[in-house]
Amino acid sequence: MTSSREYYAKSFDLLQQHHKWFQETIPLIASENVPSPAVREALATDFGNRYAEGWPGERVYAGCRYIDEVELVCIDLVKKLFGAEFVDVRPISGVVASLVVYTAFTEPGDVMMALSIPCGGHITMGKKKLGGTAGAVHGLAVEYLPLDYEELNIDVDRTKKRIDKLTREGRAPKLVAFGASVFPFPHPVKELAETIHEVGATVAYDAAH
Repeated sequence: MTSSREYYAKSFDLLQQHHKWFQETIPLIASENVPSPAVREALATDFGNRYAEGWPGERVYAGCRYIDEVELVCIDLVKKLFGAEFVDVRPISGVVASLVVYTAFTEPGDVMMALSIPCGGHITMGKKKLGGTAGAVHGLAVEYLPLDYEELNIDVDRTKKRIDKLTREGRAPKLVAFGASVFPFPHPVKELAETIHEVGATVAYDAAH
């Protein structure tokens, strides 16, 4: 019979193997890249054991005095980095961040445009029948951005025509989401922003990958 000590030893050995593996590996998914020693040290502190629900100074749980201060520092840094007027650093993943965007800029039943999953799109941008966050969780009608299979990027001309067609049908998109799980080249945000704004839609960009 395996003892608790043996289970612990095996688990610890596997953890060490994992760390050694990634010390010799370069992950090509930006959101899964190797964190710096400073980040790993921060994650190992007591902060990881605390609930910090709500805004700084308005937490639901007590014991967040210093968490509030750190979050305010993070907000200031990200504002400066991206030149943003508003920043929320609380979402713990791209899925949560995407849902925040959908909730802020759309209503259930609205039309959203994004790349399909087979074309590299992220599951958060998927239709309801695929279990995508946009369709299944927030009830958005997802229309796909056309892909140029030779250039391996969003087809600008076909996208403009698609937006025009949806608008004439009374289904103008409320949100157009750029970014994907897999994309080898920068998406044509500048080339399409004017067309998107002309129909009153919001441009979103998932830069996690």
